[in-house]
This record gives sequence, C-alpha cells and structure tokens, in this order.
Amino acid sequence: MSAPAAQGVDAPLPLHRPVLGPEEEAAVAAVLRSGYLVQGPRVAEFEALVGAALGLEYAVATSSGTSALHLALLALGVGPGDEVVVPAFGFPATGNAVELCGARAVLADIDPDSFAMTERSAASAVGPRTVGLMPVHPFGIPAPMDALERLAARSGLWLCEDAACALGTATRDAEGRSRWAGGAHPVCLSFHPRKTITTGEGGLVATADGAMAATLRELRNHGISADADRGWRRFVRAGFNYRLSDLAAAVGVVQMGRLSQIVDDRRRVLALYLDALRGQAGLRVPSGYGAGALSAQSFVVELDADVDRDAVIAALGARGVQTTVGGYALAEQPYYVQRAALRMEDFPVAARMARSSLTLPLSGAMTAQDVARVVEALSGALAQARRRR
Repeated sequence: MSAPAAQGVDAPLPLHRPVLGPEEEAAVAAVLRSGYLVQGPRVAEFEALVGAALGLEYAVATSSGTSALHLALLALGVGPGDEVVVPAFGFPATGNAVELCGARAVLADIDPDSFAMTERSAASAVGPRTVGLMPVHPFGIPAPMDALERLAARSGLWLCEDAACALGTATRDAEGRSRWAGGAHPVCLSFHPRKTITTGEGGLVATADGAMAATLRELRNHGISADADRGWRRFVRAGFNYRLSDLAAAVGVVQMGRLSQIVDDRRRVLALYLDALRGQAGLRVPSGYGAGALSAQSFVVELDADVDRDAVIAALGARGVQTTVGGYALAEQPYYVQRAALRMEDFPVAARMARSSLTLPLSGAMTAQDVARVVEALSGALAQARRRR
C-alpha cells in the first residue's frame, strides 16, 4: 500500500489504476478455499462471458495477451517462410508474436488519427509470401476493418484482430450494425492491468471456428488432445503452458460483470479530456477518439514538433502526474532493424508518432478534478517545453 500524500500535496496520478474491490477479493478467496488454483471452472466461466460479449462461440483464455497472439498465429498455420502484415507503430508484441512463429512481420504505416494501419499501407506491404493481416485497434480506437476485410478477401489472406486494447469498443460492420471490436475473424484480447478489464496478467483468443478453438486448447496445454478423456492424456502436438489460472479468471469473472460500468467510466473520463483540451496550444488530439463509442485503453495526444516531449514528461512527473510515450516505431527497434533492411522514412507517420506521442493518465477511477489537474499541469509544461528555434 502506498503512503498517504502529505497534507496539501496532491497524491500521485498514475497512468492507470485498475478498479478492484471487495468482490474481486472475495472471488479470489473462494478459489483459494476450493484448493483448485490452476485452470478450471472459473476459467471456463470467464471464457463463456467474454465469448458472449464478443458474439463469438469459442473463447480460449491464455496466460497473457502475447501468448494469445502467439497461439492464434500458430493455429492459423503461420510458420517459417510466411509473412504477416502488422502496424509499424504501437507495442511490439504483435510483431514479436509473428516472429516467434518463425515468420516475418512486415510493417505497414499508420493513420495519424486512429494510430491504426491503413488499407493502403497494408496493401503495399502484401507480397507473394504474405499469408495474413493482423490489424491492431490501438488504444481502443477501431482499425478500418471494412477496408482491411476487403483487402484480405481480394488478396486471399486471413485476418486476425489484435483487440488487446479494445474490449468494450463498439465498431460498425458494412451493414451499419454495431458490434464489439472483434468480429467474424479470430480476435485476441489482453487483460493486463492497463486494459479495459484485468485478471492481473491474462489473454484470450475468441473465434467462430470450432476446429481452431480445439487447436488453441491443445497448444495452450502442452499439446494434450482437446477431446482426451479425463483419465487418459494424449499429447498430439508440441504445445506450451499458456494456461490462465482460476485465481486470475475469478477476478476476470467479477470484472466482466461490471464491463458496462467500466466502459462507461472510461468514456466519461475521455469526454472530460476531449472537452478540456479543445483548442489547447502545443498539441493535437487525434480525431479517432471522437469517432464512435470506444472504450479508450489509453489517451494519447500528439505534441507539436517544436515541443520537447522529454521536458513535458519530466515537468508533469514533478507535479505527480505520470505520463509516457505513446508507442514505438518498430522500424527503429534494434531487433527489427537487424532482421530486415528497414528505413524510418518508409514509415513517416509511425516515425512522427514515435517522436511526438504522449500518453496521459486514464482510468475509470479518475474524477473531473483529476482530469483538470492533468490538463492544468500539461498546459504549463507545454508553455515551458518549446524548443528554441
């Protein structure tokens, strides 16, 4: 437990604080009393709840969002010699999962207002070895799924959504029907503490394909046949221990019961930010945050080119407001530079966002006063952090 703030001193504002309470404590205590701590009935219950929320029949919980991505790719048959198109900006887990399959992650530049890869950039990244597209819904902002679906269809590619940040984000399909982020394609989620709901660490793959779900379950659990009798195990493939524990799933079950409230609280905080930062000098709020009913996992703004981002982060930190960079350009990360002949100028928007994006605190627990405090501190920091010309 952190120490209380001194009188007259504001408590630190972290990037995110998961909303947990006595219900989660009671759920974990019940699992401890049961003596059944590993993957079991609470995992099955959690899977059913998430699958129902996404409108997909099968849901397979995993130990993390990254393991969910890895298993989904393996179940889709990705292997050496294959290429998968992923966004050039964000967190490297998506590209890393492709590389862990022995395949190559090919980068596609992003849109500056959604942070998602565009249909045009993805199309230019498709080559003779491309087998699929793995779009990300960055920070909870939906990727342009209709356009990417058309690209996948005409190119003969599968599509798998990295919706790690987007549980609770509503998108619309080609007929205008509302749906959660994640659709007819396999969708991967994360339950890290900074995501919409949390299990501490955890992930999940949801799909409409029963055969894929069976493969996922085998890969998750050491390659044990999904239809093996309880008393007799058959190891049908080389698998992993990517299981989620009942301890973690018990927290997730409670969180899913509050999903609507959690999403509403995030939307409330996002709306406060959008209103307070309207017309703020020194930054730009990407318009994707105002496009539809989204559950913002993070609130990321773009600083003007003449603003020293490091100075802004330091100034906000001195006032107890935690901030960080918005994301990473994969084309400048050492692993990817060594793996392929990448040039940052081929990904101009990703390069720009890597230099200028800033993540502000966002949590459903934040109050209007918290948002006002962040905005006031940010405004002061921006005024002082302009680089000399």
